Amino acid sequence: MPGTEGDGSEAVSSPGHPSPTTRLSTLDVLKSALRCIRRDPVLAVPFAVVGVLVSLVDWLRQHDSVPMVPTDALSQSVSVNYAVFPQGTARTARHIGALVDLETRYLLWAVGLEVLVPLAVGIAGWVTITRVLDTHSGPRALSRYLVALAAVISIPQLLGGFSVDITGFLFGLLLLAVALFVLTRLFLLPALLVTGSGFVTALRQSYRRSRGQGMTIAGLIIVIGLAYWGLATVPVAGGFLSTAVVAPVHAVAVGTVFSTDSRETAPSPADHIESRDARSDESQ
Repeated sequence: MPGTEGDGSEAVSSPGHPSPTTRLSTLDVLKSALRCIRRDPVLAVPFAVVGVLVSLVDWLRQHDSVPMVPTDALSQSVSVNYAVFPQGTARTARHIGALVDLETRYLLWAVGLEVLVPLAVGIAGWVTITRVLDTHSGPRALSRYLVALAAVISIPQLLGGFSVDITGFLFGLLLLAVALFVLTRLFLLPALLVTGSGFVTALRQSYRRSRGQGMTIAGLIIVIGLAYWGLATVPVAGGFLSTAVVAPVHAVAVGTVFSTDSRETAPSPADHIESRDARSDESQ
């Protein structure tokens, strides 16, 4: 499990807490995530399958008659292409304007492709995080996860993207600081949705539980975002590599940070068992 012995983390005992408090650095989290995937290779399977799908959809976009464009990040010399929910970076994109005035058959085809990939990505992320947290997550949690993912993906599309031309160094630093702050506070949102929290509760808890781990999470965002972008730039196979290689690490890293924070806020494993039994009684 994340944060176990040998990961280089710092353990601090506190009165009244049988389990030590674990403080992980960015490197510790990444090492723990990779070890977790190595011990349980099934964690990599969902996104490997989705990676094949992403590559196939890239190819179909390039060869069908509906207009498409290269992904914006691929035109940048360096890009931190991070998303709140684990997902790869495709090499092609289709803006909402390309669907206007299409014949019905072409419209259905294009919309089907654009819906299929986020649906597959969402299910893969949900399955992976559920497995790494070793928790039971029902259909309601999956539906919340998919709705939140759809919002994260569709809002930039509807607004025409969030591309900003930075004309000054200080302004660029300010934008980077604001973006990192927001993304850091949302880092644990996927894990909270997987564990059954509602939208508002998940947002509130993600904000609260990410405090005190800002530097670690910001480092993860930068490293993961650079990896998403870097592998996506590989010709032909970029969409597959970005999804199959980076997204599982992203998902497991979210689970690692979430599990570490859970150990800090919960005095003992018995509390988890009692809470789980209480939820089972309520559901019966």
